[in-house]
Amino acid sequence: MAVNTTPKIEKQITQINENTWNISDYFLDNYYVAVGDEYAALIDTGAGIGNIIDDVRKITDKPIKVLLTHGHLDHLGGMYAFDEAYMHERDDQLYQEHYPSVAMRKWYIETRVPIRFPGEGHIEALVEQLPEEKDLTLFPYIPIKEGDTIDLGNRILEIYETPGHSPGHVSYLDRTNRLLFSGDTINDSIIIFNKEGGNREELEIYSHSIKKLWDLSDAYDTLLVGHENPVMHKEVVKDYLELTAGILEGTLTGQYEEIGFRKGEVVRQNGIELWYKCDA
Repeated sequence: MAVNTTPKIEKQITQINENTWNISDYFLDNYYVAVGDEYAALIDTGAGIGNIIDDVRKITDKPIKVLLTHGHLDHLGGMYAFDEAYMHERDDQLYQEHYPSVAMRKWYIETRVPIRFPGEGHIEALVEQLPEEKDLTLFPYIPIKEGDTIDLGNRILEIYETPGHSPGHVSYLDRTNRLLFSGDTINDSIIIFNKEGGNREELEIYSHSIKKLWDLSDAYDTLLVGHENPVMHKEVVKDYLELTAGILEGTLTGQYEEIGFRKGEVVRQNGIELWYKCDA
């Protein structure tokens, strides 16, 4: 897994195409700004380090629609800068557990920074940007489901349910620009969390989601993902489909490892990895 040793304590903004930008949340996670004629979509909000509206306004002054891929802290943590978001209601429990806690944000920084953004003083600098409150008030969200669309004016984002990493995970397809915003359904390292009795069912659910994305692959060329390098070619979807099938069929078997914040069984193939009995 790539480690970035850039010494600057700042978020990096990278233009993907003429109307799409990536904001790297200190290399801990990625979120995106997709600009249409009438609205801009902010796809995920990072871990809540600082007020992210300042970075969004460096890109666009259009009204913003916030679209969440899922309910984990590192994707909805910055929602205190906004009034509401679009999110799948199957991630409601995650949202209620993760979002309010400033302590969880601090834990996230302390566990992820040594792996993804190592450097002297980095942890302290990011912790200083957290909200002063002990807990945050839950934000309202508009429930979304597969088949819904978000109209930005000349730019439509289609919603596809892609559970596995979380129960209510969704991906957003932009056919016009041939982009798929995949959140944590596709990265170079994916976690399927463990549960008592094992998680074969979750693996099967994830495999179904990956097959759905591969079946859609004629509609996009590029994946914009939730962590690490923001841009990946669509062929990685096929790689994950094959890797997941191998685990389910028994032709691939993971080994238990502990690396940084990850603890569980992992399989690696073609430059990607799947932690499929992961406890953290």
